[in-house]
Amino acid sequence: MLPSPAMSHPARWAGGYALVAAMLASVFTVAILTGPYRAVERSDYMTYHMAARIVLDGHGSCLYDARCQSDAQLELIGEEPSFKEGALPYNSPPWLAALAVPLGLLPLSVGFAIFTLLGLLVLAWGTWRAMGVRWPASARILAVVLVLTAWPTAMAAIRGQSTLIVVGLLGLSVGLSRARSGLALGLSALKPTLAPLWAVWQVVGGHWRAVGAAAAVAAGLVALSLAVVSPQALIDYPGHLVGLSGQDVAGVHPAEMVNWRGAAERLGGGPGLVIAGSVATLGLVAFAWRRSSSRHLGAAAAFLATPLVIPHANQHEFVLAALGILVAVVAVPQMRGWLATLAIGTHALLWAGAVADAEVGAWLLFSAELAWLLIVVWLSGVNSRAERPGDVPLPTDASE
Repeated sequence: MLPSPAMSHPARWAGGYALVAAMLASVFTVAILTGPYRAVERSDYMTYHMAARIVLDGHGSCLYDARCQSDAQLELIGEEPSFKEGALPYNSPPWLAALAVPLGLLPLSVGFAIFTLLGLLVLAWGTWRAMGVRWPASARILAVVLVLTAWPTAMAAIRGQSTLIVVGLLGLSVGLSRARSGLALGLSALKPTLAPLWAVWQVVGGHWRAVGAAAAVAAGLVALSLAVVSPQALIDYPGHLVGLSGQDVAGVHPAEMVNWRGAAERLGGGPGLVIAGSVATLGLVAFAWRRSSSRHLGAAAAFLATPLVIPHANQHEFVLAALGILVAVVAVPQMRGWLATLAIGTHALLWAGAVADAEVGAWLLFSAELAWLLIVVWLSGVNSRAERPGDVPLPTDASE
């Protein structure tokens, strides 16, 4: 999602496109948030705020109880006609509720603004660091702008989604040193479905300092939830996640998901297609990791595959794939020109989802994830040839 620093004319075109994308994303986001849609009241952040209120009221033990959530939500936003199937559930881990407690003391709209702006700042920081030190500031700024103005990022901002913070943390885990990388990886447990593949890469690579730091931070988050929320909430959380795999859960729409589950739902396929697609995707990731030791290509494969294989992946999960596309461009400097062009083309194409049917938009994001994963597999083969003795090695980032 960035041009080659050496190509001034393409860089100007890319900069112009980024300016247009920034204006489009800003207008799109502000129009929805200030329109008659009650977007804040219907947002994912509203469920975080609701959970914080439940904890503040001393009812943390019923955090995942449907009646408890419904009562707290009714008190927070009143009747919401769009929730015909019931209250929008809180599906995040109890430690996120614990960390959100200070925001629960504020009005909903103020908490939403703080949380969303924080998410965008962390995502910008993670994108900046994920690029590494070899790129000039102009290219890194352009990359940050393009990641922040992607359609899925705009949707995540409108939803007040924790995905923004977590993807930013995963970006930091790519660009920081091993120990600090582990700290960022551990904090990404705020949304635990996005980190496992990248964590596996760390284990396979023997990066034990990062793994140890991540485990310590994750253990700290668990301890925080025990102390602030309740042991019962921690016990109930895994069962609540299993319940999300059902078809009749409020706020869960499999046909609009950007993963293999969503593809199977739209095609009328069964669990066999989901299993086969997920296994094939993980096989591609394993192949890419085996062929190349590049940290950036390893991250790209993990980030692109994760939204495809996790059971619950909506539009905003594609923000992780967008970061995967960026680090794929960064990974192979000799090909950055055409890779950057393809990435910017993908960025523009995805904005068609803003005016398309929800299922069409899901197909668009699903196809982009799969196509870029195949590109990363091919790049891993190219990179592996350059890593062989006697060949000229590819330049690597200093963080590798």
